[in-house]
Amino acid sequence: MGAEGNRVRIAAVGYKYEIRTAFHPKGPMTSCPPRSYGSFCPVAQASEVVAQRWVPLILREIMVGYHRFNEIRHALPLISPSVLSQRLKSLEEDGVIRRQNDAAGVAYHLTAAGEELRPIVDALGHWARKWITRDYRSYELDPGVLMWSLRRHVVPARFPPGRTVLHFQFPGEARSRRYWWLVVEHGEEDVDVCLTDPGFPVTLTVAAPLRVLVDVLMGDTKLADALRQGHLVLEGERELARRFETLFELGASESFTGGPGGV
Repeated sequence: MGAEGNRVRIAAVGYKYEIRTAFHPKGPMTSCPPRSYGSFCPVAQASEVVAQRWVPLILREIMVGYHRFNEIRHALPLISPSVLSQRLKSLEEDGVIRRQNDAAGVAYHLTAAGEELRPIVDALGHWARKWITRDYRSYELDPGVLMWSLRRHVVPARFPPGRTVLHFQFPGEARSRRYWWLVVEHGEEDVDVCLTDPGFPVTLTVAAPLRVLVDVLMGDTKLADALRQGHLVLEGERELARRFETLFELGASESFTGGPGGV
């Protein structure tokens, strides 16, 4: 080849021959952004968008109905506000979500491209349940994650008229994370999750080891069985305790990204 191209040299090594190619680029390789894989492969290009740390979980929270910045941040307690802000901005720039202003402030919703990711994120959950999930480590059992997940399963229309306060107690957890409250207004979709006493009379106290409610939420234990076996104890208004199971939509679901009973 010419002096400007690749140089090919055939060298004898014993009774064999090796072809050695020396590549001399005309200039420096093109630099690429830090999150780029520098590849035309569609899997690489998709990974640049959806495989960044926290992105699948942020998408999942939006898919299950958490559209506000603080809702997403509370559902993912280990993410920093600055990282969440960066990821939301990137997803918006990539055309996966759209930022929308309404009377309550800023909300984030999936675009058509984002909606097409729903079965992919869902499939990740099913894959993990089949091949990865093992006994949870202590750092994977967080009361905040549980409470914000449980909040999605509340059915306010099934609560009695007025305000209902459910006080959750998790024996054995750090005192700063042991007590939580759900404040439900009959017929109102917005349910408050409180880490400090909201100051209203408690209607029903729910006491259980954290793992028990995690197993109930994940569908590994039925709520009725946890109550019958005494792993979950209710104290307070008798009628509400009697129909406690009906206050939540906890039926088994095939979906990890929303829908009735979705985790």
